Amino acid sequence: MNLKKVFRILQKISPKLAARIAFNFISKPKNKKIRAFEKSILEIATKSIIRFRKFNISTYTWGDRGKKALLIHGWGGRASNFGAIIPELTKNGYSVISFDGPCHGDSTKKKTSFFEMSDVVKLFLQKENYDLIITHSMGTVLAFTAMGALKYKVNQMIVLTSPSRFLEFIELAVIQFGLTSETTKLLITKIKKTTTEYDPVTFKASTIIKGLEMKDVTFIHDKFDKIIPIQITKSVSSFIKNAKFIEIEGTGHFKMLWSKKVTKIIEQQTS
Repeated sequence: MNLKKVFRILQKISPKLAARIAFNFISKPKNKKIRAFEKSILEIATKSIIRFRKFNISTYTWGDRGKKALLIHGWGGRASNFGAIIPELTKNGYSVISFDGPCHGDSTKKKTSFFEMSDVVKLFLQKENYDLIITHSMGTVLAFTAMGALKYKVNQMIVLTSPSRFLEFIELAVIQFGLTSETTKLLITKIKKTTTEYDPVTFKASTIIKGLEMKDVTFIHDKFDKIIPIQITKSVSSFIKNAKFIEIEGTGHFKMLWSKKVTKIIEQQTS
């Protein structure tokens, strides 16, 4: 029996129970199978563990040059997703830092939330002044949220897709589980309890990025991305003065991370 059928039955019995189960699902992101090139990049990383609340956060460093780059993965991702990009950065003189978010990769597997993930990003931003930040998908909004809270300044940022509103994240769960409007309202109520700073319903990137100081921002997005439509990332880029937008094809949402097109663009942008 697939998830939608299960939730269809659950919602008839108890929308409250269905909302609780849906919340548990989205609080424990499913990690994708690690690929060979990801294993290879982890083998040459300097690894360490930092303690964050109830989690052990796995952190990784590649290279020891002067310039520093922070890579932030998306929901359900891990640091090694950037395995094809990292060698280009170290070749261009960067020391590269990344991490597995709570309940992601090799970090502790417990329930987490978007806002908790953003607090981990804050932790890294408070430790260093990065010359470059690269983000993927939901990791983009994690970064913008943390940067906004800290009034963090960065010279260069490369964005590999970006959601626009937190509601888009909720909408994915609604589609995945086939949630009714009643169950969705109950789910949103549970999500609201994970933060006192933000309202998940009104939370959007355009508000967060106002006032952020970023000198050189490049957005890269596949024209046929099925997870985040290109119009969404374009709308986010429009709120950043002088942002560049590069449209590509044939990589999709996840495959772009190891696409030669994308690594070539990043090499050009960072050399």
